[in-house]
Amino acid sequence: MCEEKSYKNFNNIDSYKERLNLNINEKKRIVEKAMHFIHNGGTYFFDVSTNVQLLAKGLNKKATIFTHSLDNFNILSEKQDVVVNLIAGEFNNKNRFFYRQDYNKYFDGIEFDSAFLGAGAIKSDGIYYENEEDAFIKSEVAKRSKKVILLAEHQKYEKTTWYKGLTLDQINIIIVDPISVSLFAEITKSQNIEINPNSLVIM
Repeated sequence: MCEEKSYKNFNNIDSYKERLNLNINEKKRIVEKAMHFIHNGGTYFFDVSTNVQLLAKGLNKKATIFTHSLDNFNILSEKQDVVVNLIAGEFNNKNRFFYRQDYNKYFDGIEFDSAFLGAGAIKSDGIYYENEEDAFIKSEVAKRSKKVILLAEHQKYEKTTWYKGLTLDQINIIIVDPISVSLFAEITKSQNIEINPNSLVIM
């Protein structure tokens, strides 16, 4: 019982289905900005993320997409101009993603124009996720992407969870909901988060 209580206190990330209905307006604003970084003929990675799921719904360009998200795959498979590749394996039902042991080999020879990633929590030393397997996938994808684009509402800077997938230096573009610059500065300062000055932050 003590261990369960400790887990809940540290990991305050809702399940994927619970997150789908949170901060809808903020997510729509984020997706509008993210769409500008998708170009006809490009190859992209779409993360398991409620923000990225909205991006998948709105996608209206010819593109090749790789994803380990069941929901992204179902949405993109209905789009005539999209070639979608599901990276299948063991299924995590709570957070809606597939995992396989050989991701590092699977991605050999693949280069993404951009990887669109979500975040469980953004902390002073990096981007964190609830599942170790999911964090590993993000890490492997980032190595093979020309640009790593993080889609995250400002609340993610105040969340906590277990496994680091990326350092802040690996993020090229951060898209957050349209909060004021002063509030964003206050949040990052209060959480001791130093954004890489070379990263483009879009609000």
